[in-house]
Amino acid sequence: MQYQSDERFAVKIDEMVSLPELCRELSISAATGRNWVKLGKLVPSASVKGAPYFTRDYVRQLKTDIRSGRNTSLKSRRNKKYVSGNNIYGSYLSEDSANIPVVQSVIDLIERKGIEITEDVLFALLADCAVKLIISKTSDPVDPGDGFPGYLAGKYKENQYMFLVDDLLINNPSSISVTEEHPELFEARYVHEEGEDIPGFLYISLKSIGSRKATGSYYTPTKVVKKLCDRLFALNGHAEKTILDPCCGTGNFIIQLPQTIDYRYVFGSDIDSVSVKIARINYALKYMISDKDVIYSHITERDFLSFSSDTKFDYIIGNPPWGYDFSETEKNELRQRYSSAIGSNIESYDVFIEQALRNLSHNGVLSFVLPEAFLNVKMHTPVRRLLLKSNSIQYIEYLGNTFSGVQCPCVILQVRHTNRPFSSAGMIVNDGKREFIIRNDRTVNAACLSFTMTDEEYEIINKLDNVQSKETLKGQAIFALGIVTGSNGEYIYSEKRDDNEMVLRGSDLRRFRFRDSGSYLVFRPESFQQAAPVEYYRAGEKLLYRFICSQLVFAYDNRQTLSLNSCNILIPRIDGLSMKYIMAVLNSRAAQFYFQKRFRSVKVLRSHIEQIPIPRTEKEAQDRIVSLVDAILEASENSVIADRYDELDAEIAGLYGLNGDEYHLIVSSMEDENLYLF
Repeated sequence: MQYQSDERFAVKIDEMVSLPELCRELSISAATGRNWVKLGKLVPSASVKGAPYFTRDYVRQLKTDIRSGRNTSLKSRRNKKYVSGNNIYGSYLSEDSANIPVVQSVIDLIERKGIEITEDVLFALLADCAVKLIISKTSDPVDPGDGFPGYLAGKYKENQYMFLVDDLLINNPSSISVTEEHPELFEARYVHEEGEDIPGFLYISLKSIGSRKATGSYYTPTKVVKKLCDRLFALNGHAEKTILDPCCGTGNFIIQLPQTIDYRYVFGSDIDSVSVKIARINYALKYMISDKDVIYSHITERDFLSFSSDTKFDYIIGNPPWGYDFSETEKNELRQRYSSAIGSNIESYDVFIEQALRNLSHNGVLSFVLPEAFLNVKMHTPVRRLLLKSNSIQYIEYLGNTFSGVQCPCVILQVRHTNRPFSSAGMIVNDGKREFIIRNDRTVNAACLSFTMTDEEYEIINKLDNVQSKETLKGQAIFALGIVTGSNGEYIYSEKRDDNEMVLRGSDLRRFRFRDSGSYLVFRPESFQQAAPVEYYRAGEKLLYRFICSQLVFAYDNRQTLSLNSCNILIPRIDGLSMKYIMAVLNSRAAQFYFQKRFRSVKVLRSHIEQIPIPRTEKEAQDRIVSLVDAILEASENSVIADRYDELDAEIAGLYGLNGDEYHLIVSSMEDENLYLF
């Protein structure tokens, strides 16, 4: 699509929205945005040197149309990150907070009345909440007051904290009109609660979920913040220690700091001006400080990535932004400053970690909430390498999925800046089920940080790694992805026809075998978005494995069966080892134990499979195991399958040289897990 520059907008281009900015608003990639412009799904109002620009009215109307359902062309799978509506961020406050139903009632009223959350509405509601919290905290007896209307009437002009409300409105004076247009919005009775970020809760509940994702903002539930703070100060104390939350948001981490910490040592910064204004309110009310200079100097609107490395803190805490969409200019600047900023995609929490390590004093402690992917995903190797160079991990807790509506396992990572090479001795680990101390120093590699093993389990992993005559699949196998159709709805059929054939998904696989999928595909590789070479799908024998799974699940196929990309292909090529034997090893509890403890992943990656040790053994032992595999493939009763599997599994444990106690530990660790046998 071609479009011309509109001279009417030439002098107002600074007031318009660029394509990258619009993409952030919609939570889509820049590449998707450019494609939508070409397809006419996004219609620029002007073009400057070939770059599209949009009026703010156009952007507002576009978002309104998406929320209302009038615009369906942008609600495709590619735009699945854009979530319409305004949602209460339920896990943010404590479950018994009296303010949760208050905020919910405000949200319900907004949706019932169809009120658009403009900046005027947003700031009026925040001001109302702030006034009521200030009055309820500073008055005796507790009284939430009249809120924003009372503030406008001059009722609270003598209150020494009201300058914080002035700050909220300084750039939005027209918010005053909202009290006349929607007086019903100001009847909510917010009451100050110690340790609860109520204005922050209101703010993030009003913001669209799509906007949060675009800026990498995932607001940390209070229970997680309390865990982090409690563990940090229990292990380290806090007497006269400087504390910084470099991405403080609305100040929830600051609120959860022990009351005995002197306010003079507490600092926070953020680039979101609204969040900073709310954080100042929380800071002032926590410590009952009304000194404007102190509040402004301790809670600042500032980019942490611009801090000088000469600025040192004893503790740096918080939840850095995840997946922030940096502009190309920003990426180039970051690459100049940070060794972790490499590649086309720069992960924001990587550079935040690197900057935090620079800004820690000697023996200072960093404690961040991070995606678990930080520990094992390849793109984070550079920052893991930095961490191992001169720091040690004090404490790590595996939290699982902890953010409302986000499928992303997380950890609390607590790191001490020792200025010495990494040591694991003394590390405290909480894996969600148990807590233990790593007593001995371990060999740790930046390729993957896995600490879910006790010392006994670590010794077993070492034993598996050092099995005599070990083979691995690295360089000795063909790996291939299943078919990516580009549109399963278009290509997948639920009925068998003369021109189609069965195609498997990962969910169709069991250990050793697969079930009929009930899905069928006309195999035209040239029509698909992505397909492996035909000879891999049509191999005389191959292994298929689940890609999205926390278990190793491999099935045998000698029927040249097709598979989709959730069901990938492995063709082992280890001289002297049969394919069925290799499958049996990969399906064993020992291999599963190795996979879980080493990688702790919900995706089975090629790099994982390539590292699993496979014992080389004589043909006689292989034949015994293959005969058990055949018995499983031929069995129809679950009890028979389970018995043959246990026999096979014990045989493989013997090949690894595991003794009875070691094998019992492995079996016990999987008692509650699905073995995907039938």
